[in-house]
Amino acid sequence: MYRVGLGFDVHKTSEKKRLFIGGVRIPSKLGLVGHSDADVLIHSICDAILGALALGDIGDHFSDKDQKNKNKKSTIFLKKIMSLMKKEGYKIVNVDSTVICEKPRISKYKMKIKDTLSPILKINNKDLSIKATTFEGLGPIGNNEGIACKTIVMLEKIKKK
Repeated sequence: MYRVGLGFDVHKTSEKKRLFIGGVRIPSKLGLVGHSDADVLIHSICDAILGALALGDIGDHFSDKDQKNKNKKSTIFLKKIMSLMKKEGYKIVNVDSTVICEKPRISKYKMKIKDTLSPILKINNKDLSIKATTFEGLGPIGNNEGIACKTIVMLEKIKKK
């Protein structure tokens, strides 16, 4: 049995924050504002997995009103969601994500992101697609006021032996 989930996340930019995408610190004048490290890629993946499992969203599991989540690395959230997924009896088949931003260009960080996320997701690099696109200068994202990410994930029920 297969299940598909769709995730989306967006965060405002700030010169006072650091930029993390896919668990990787990316040099940039602008970082992202959030209760945690505001990693839009990981948040989008988390929501896609939770959506496929019909278990709500990242905010249901890691509220921004809960101080224990303040400034947490999003990899911690992803690891907990992976445990939840395993408990539900599923594994990831593949992940396809698109980061949407004008700057910085993340193409040179894609392999490092894949190398960071693949072990957490328990999939091969070839089953993890990280793409990037711009917003062609349109709207808040096009004006560098934010970064967004969308993700689709396919899960497969683990066959019992």
